[in-house]
Amino acid sequence: MKTFQAVIFDMDGVLVNSEPLHDKAWTLLFAELGHAHDHGIVFTDYVGRSDRVLLRDLIARHRLPYTTDELIQRKLRHLLKLLREHHIEFDGLRDLLPSLARRYKLGLATSAPHVAVDVVMEVTGLRSYFQAIVGREDVAAAKPDPAVYLTAARRLGVAPSLCCAIEDTAVGIESAAAAGMTVIGLTTSLPSEKLYRADHIVRNHRELFRLLLA
Repeated sequence: MKTFQAVIFDMDGVLVNSEPLHDKAWTLLFAELGHAHDHGIVFTDYVGRSDRVLLRDLIARHRLPYTTDELIQRKLRHLLKLLREHHIEFDGLRDLLPSLARRYKLGLATSAPHVAVDVVMEVTGLRSYFQAIVGREDVAAAKPDPAVYLTAARRLGVAPSLCCAIEDTAVGIESAAAAGMTVIGLTTSLPSEKLYRADHIVRNHRELFRLLLA
């Protein structure tokens, strides 16, 4: 591994095990809309993408009389409730973050809105480890655009080439790579063959610990 000055995490599926809760929130929304069983959405096709992408497809498929913004808020209400009700920390995270924070600057670069980030930080108590948090509202374009990672690096005061990004999706890996960062793929959401563009691939946070801190 090359020498880094900063490590930047994605949130969903990397910092916390929240991808299954996103799927559940979508399922609840689809049921409200009367499409519990015929929504036609394959969740894995949208892992790492913004909610707007999925909702544009859903609205077009079923000619729904709602705006994307309306449905984003309805899905978000379900998600925030689920985040508060479930244990979302990955095993090994409590050992990893304090050790990383002693060696690197830490950042968070997510497509989630700040209200979701705030709930995650509230229920996990992890906010103090991060010197920069960049969410959906902070950039004009979502992943795979590199803006979220470039913004995180700028706020940390570290050149992108000296940052290592941790991602669990192909879209996120594309975003971080386009920003000029070394990328570690974490197979918490997708199999390793889907993360082939990552510079390194690990299966869990304990392997990530060994890779970054050995």
